[in-house]
Amino acid sequence: MCGHRGGVLANAGIHLTDTPPLHYETELFCEKQVRSAASSTREDGRGFLTLAARYGVRATTHTYPLSRAVEALTDLKAGRFDGAAVLVNDLS
Repeated sequence: MCGHRGGVLANAGIHLTDTPPLHYETELFCEKQVRSAASSTREDGRGFLTLAARYGVRATTHTYPLSRAVEALTDLKAGRFDGAAVLVNDLS
């Protein structure tokens, strides 16, 4: 049914926008988790980034196009890198 178990879908936009459509069977079923920050504003984002800079917070990220989301999850599960995988929209 879904091929890949586990993973987290993070919906954490800095400004309030509609949630993009999801295909539940492939993107949410099979022990996947959804995390969100539903009330973030641009000012919240600015404040967070100011604090992060003040305290030297650094994030390790690895960017994948959305069309390669399964590859990103596979790489995370296999421990191919430390940090977070970030999906960027390459679908029109």
